[in-house]
Amino acid sequence: MANSESTATLKLAEAEIARGEPQNAARRLIEWQSRFDDSASRRAAAEMLLRVRRDDAAVPFAVHVAQDGVESWAWCWYFAVHIRAKGDLHASRAVLTALRDSQTDPVLRMRAELALALGLPAAYASIDELHDVRAQFARNLDAFVAEYSPENIERLAPPPDKLCWDNFFLAYHGENDRDLQTIFGRWLSQSLAKLLPNFATAPTPPARTRPRLAMVSNYFHDCTVGWYFSSWIEELARRNWEVVLVHVGVERDALTEQLARFAHAELTLDGTLTENAAALRELAADIVIYPELGMDRDTLALAALRLAPRQVCAWGHPITSGLSTIDAFFSCAEMEPADARDHYTERLILLPALGTRYPGPQIPVPLTRRQMGLPENRTLYLVPQTLYKLHPDTDAVLVEIVRRDPSALFVLFELTPPSSVVRVHDRLMRALSKVSADPRRHVHCFAQCSRADYLCINLACDVMVDGLHWSGGNTALDALHCGLPIVTCPERFMRGRQSAAMLRAIDCSELIAQSPDELARIAVSVARDAKRRATFAARIRQHLPNLTQSNAPLDALDRALRDVLSNRTT
Repeated sequence: MANSESTATLKLAEAEIARGEPQNAARRLIEWQSRFDDSASRRAAAEMLLRVRRDDAAVPFAVHVAQDGVESWAWCWYFAVHIRAKGDLHASRAVLTALRDSQTDPVLRMRAELALALGLPAAYASIDELHDVRAQFARNLDAFVAEYSPENIERLAPPPDKLCWDNFFLAYHGENDRDLQTIFGRWLSQSLAKLLPNFATAPTPPARTRPRLAMVSNYFHDCTVGWYFSSWIEELARRNWEVVLVHVGVERDALTEQLARFAHAELTLDGTLTENAAALRELAADIVIYPELGMDRDTLALAALRLAPRQVCAWGHPITSGLSTIDAFFSCAEMEPADARDHYTERLILLPALGTRYPGPQIPVPLTRRQMGLPENRTLYLVPQTLYKLHPDTDAVLVEIVRRDPSALFVLFELTPPSSVVRVHDRLMRALSKVSADPRRHVHCFAQCSRADYLCINLACDVMVDGLHWSGGNTALDALHCGLPIVTCPERFMRGRQSAAMLRAIDCSELIAQSPDELARIAVSVARDAKRRATFAARIRQHLPNLTQSNAPLDALDRALRDVLSNRTT
């Protein structure tokens, strides 16, 4: 129970925040830290410091809480996740280390070790930091799977859910992740097979007049995965497949209901991993499709089990799963490089064009720049990628744009907390200070907004600047539907080549650069030439339907799935 001094201090700090004096509140909490001698008051103080963006001061409070042991496990775990998502890996590890060292339960120690070994920040202060963290990740992964081998996991016998993990942020390093994903995928599949031997071999589906296909995702709602793969659900249900829509989690919206009307049945998985695996296995599907793997740890764990005779995934998260339980990876032929098969553990199956039929957004009535709080007399460069996708290498492109165009204003988007906005913003300010005495005047950040508002921002900008290593997918399609030219530079892997493939398909190859410097040069040239932008906009609108509305990808998908089902090669 909190003592009277800590209670009074918390109330005073809360009052100062309410009066608009957050720094006074932070100073009070820091100076009077010794008054907090129980977990409840320390948690409250740490949460208050996070609210006023004094993360550095919140960490010592959280470390003290972690030392209290198992009673504080859940709070400390989420604090560590939160602070890591904001880019502070060192602080996250400090809390997790204290949490691990305070545990007597070996399962909880293992869980903390897993997070310590494989936790990745959402953003980096520099390219050197990114390389250092990646090297640490590789070493930590090897050490962790050696210490907690599948045989040791079997002896430890943790609840299977304690193994659930995904390496989501690994894909944004711009490197070949096949080897690292293979090590992790092998460990996850073999460990779960030890804990859940009944799910290590596929069920035998009964004879049916049409094959049963389970589409499994946590993202069958209004988001990129929902938009990309809605036509898969609609068309396969029409083509003599029995389509079952399997939701991992309970989130639903209008798009979910639309997809449910296409499918023949639905299944919602909201239990433990064991319960979810049993329910999915009981479907006795002939084939399971995971439109994306690696974005949700619970879905990845299901995919690590053998719950159907054939299991495939797609490019909703364009990185190999590393799982031996996934038989094939569906991607887009025009987006993959010549050596693409070296990037996947799965058999790679390539679909034409976008790999899907894409339902374009309804374009809103444009707003003026003034209505949106944007300046009328500046060149607006849209940089729409989520901030954790903004690789440090992209900074040099933005610097070169400002050097060539001092009127440049980059339009970016924040995420809802916890986000890496502060770390990325500070990094950009340091980079832009090389060419501008006032780097802040070159960056305008919008808060997360509705899709209609986002499209209005696209309509107001002069050009979209694609990120290096991770190009636009849905953001590129939104820009193109608004007639906004995209300038891109294709990279080594599919995830950095999507926009380039789209531009080639709609006769806009002049917007594809061969180097980061050329990317900046083309972007400035197009952004400052209204006549040229109008020409590109007309060409985009003329050719875009041929790219987004073609049925050829769906025809190829249908054939490929039947080949997979019969175990034929493509």
